[in-house]
Amino acid sequence: MGGAPIIRRAVDSSRTRTLLGTESAGIFDCKRRSRACNSSGRSYATLATLWAIGFLLGCHLALVGCGRHALPPPAPKRVVLITIDTLRADRVGCYGAARAHTPSLDAAAAAGVRFEAAVSPTPLTLPSHTSLMTGLEPPSHGVRHNSIYVLRDEIPTLAEQMRAAGFETAAFVAAAVLSRRFGLSRGFDDYDDAFGGRMSGVVGYAERPAGAVVDATLDWLDGAPDRFFIWVHFYDPHSDHKPPSGFASAFASDLYAGEIAYVDAQIGRLLGRIRERWGSEELLLAITSDHGESLGEHGEITHSYSIYEATQRVPLILQGPGLPAGVVVSQLARLIDVAPTLLALSAAPALAAAEGRNLVPLIEGDEQAARSAYMETLATQLDHGWSPLLGIRSGRYKFIRAPHPELYDLVRDPAERSNRAEVEPDVASRLDRMLTEHLLTSEGRTRTTAEAPRTVTEIERQELESLGYAVPGGLASAAAANLGVVGGRDPKDEIGILGVIASAHGAMSDGRTADALALLEAQGESGSVVAAMRAAAALTLRDFERAETDARAVLRVQPRRPDIEMILGRALEGNGDVAGALAAYRRSVALDPSAAAAHRGVGRALMGLGDREGAMAAFERAGEPSAGDR
Repeated sequence: MGGAPIIRRAVDSSRTRTLLGTESAGIFDCKRRSRACNSSGRSYATLATLWAIGFLLGCHLALVGCGRHALPPPAPKRVVLITIDTLRADRVGCYGAARAHTPSLDAAAAAGVRFEAAVSPTPLTLPSHTSLMTGLEPPSHGVRHNSIYVLRDEIPTLAEQMRAAGFETAAFVAAAVLSRRFGLSRGFDDYDDAFGGRMSGVVGYAERPAGAVVDATLDWLDGAPDRFFIWVHFYDPHSDHKPPSGFASAFASDLYAGEIAYVDAQIGRLLGRIRERWGSEELLLAITSDHGESLGEHGEITHSYSIYEATQRVPLILQGPGLPAGVVVSQLARLIDVAPTLLALSAAPALAAAEGRNLVPLIEGDEQAARSAYMETLATQLDHGWSPLLGIRSGRYKFIRAPHPELYDLVRDPAERSNRAEVEPDVASRLDRMLTEHLLTSEGRTRTTAEAPRTVTEIERQELESLGYAVPGGLASAAAANLGVVGGRDPKDEIGILGVIASAHGAMSDGRTADALALLEAQGESGSVVAAMRAAAALTLRDFERAETDARAVLRVQPRRPDIEMILGRALEGNGDVAGALAAYRRSVALDPSAAAAHRGVGRALMGLGDREGAMAAFERAGEPSAGDR
């Protein structure tokens, strides 16, 4: 796999359509079409049918076009980028999932180009989408985790370049993890991140289902111009898996597949409306995912804390003007290559500093230099204090830099069950050096683009935790000095705790707080995530002493966590230490001035200390001017 790109044409009806010339293969496909004409022209000439004459005429025109260096096909007028959050490639029909129900994705692959080995740079939604939109790896764009990083203004985006080329731009995102406050709205004329509900003290509607996303997109399209670029993001396959009732019953034994089928149906509805109004000829379509889902493989239930194929191999399908039909590219492609490709096919300005490369030469079969793919997760370090994981994939091998390094031969061992780091030390050393070179190349960009970790507000934390994310706090600041440096506890040795955390989270969501606390107490000293959850559970059960103990333990290693200061304040207030509670609430307000609950805490404490005027001011800041009279 390290030599010339391996390209094969899928064996289905799209192959016949391509040979007949009814779907253009693009001018770059002339060489393949010329060879087909030379080898089969005489046999077709003997057929006295109009079909044969038409076929030969098409071949003749293709040969003439190639000989004269004909212009490429017209650029598309409509570009649609679809990202399906948490969709692993091997759960899609055209990627070999026999029981999948993905007719919309399969049809796009049959009519376009499917990349067999597309790689995400990280199993985290915000950093991965940032790479998709900038053509940069996470060390270069500086967004290394959800919620605590913001894309800096000086880094150009796909949407900005498309707008510069004259496209109207709009985005429709499905979850708070991609809220406009994190920087990806730049370049979009409209950025629809309205998830519904008001987040104030309780968890609200932090995500919206695929049907609602498509409804919003169709509303925009009703007034859209003929020339537009839209990004449509679906979140449904992310846990928890709760597809609509019809899909839930049809996929009762595999709700993840039900979520995927539901999204596929909504994609069909969206594309059907676009084609009904404008047709297909000038539509460029890209469908991919930010990362996959472990589904229990390697001990991980969901994603974020490993970089195996289950989370890093994603679907990637391109269809539209200038692209052949029914082609499968087996060579390595990367999410960072998507933006350069869409810009090239759309005749839009390139992203000058992009690390990704246009995929068209790879589709042509003309690209000789093999691509390598970088990957990382720093969530292990920022969430739990474990070692980060860095990796690189080149040819048939994947290397993971960890306290105990890992090497996998993905041809012989696609499930990554046999670590060959000690069996093939030369290969492991070569890829480790390649990884170092890659990081050194990114180092200069990192110095100028990395955003310092920010404090997560109460509302943001509630939104993101409702989506199943562990949101890092002060640990991010503590880790900044050695961010991305491998060492310490190996995540694969610690991964078992994630199942306990998930079970405890589920128990608390179901109102079984005592069960959750029992699970968490059995873990002893297992890091700040466990301690934070245990403090919250203890507080709910009015075990104020336990809540205070665990809250203080978290704050020793994560001192900038307004949510934990809130827990501490409530625990102290419950124990009658009003002055201590006031200090904790004020620290929470200082870290997150938008936190209504913290202002209310200040007001209650001041009222208890006899400062009615100060209490009223605090209640007003919480948006409750009459709270002091209750």
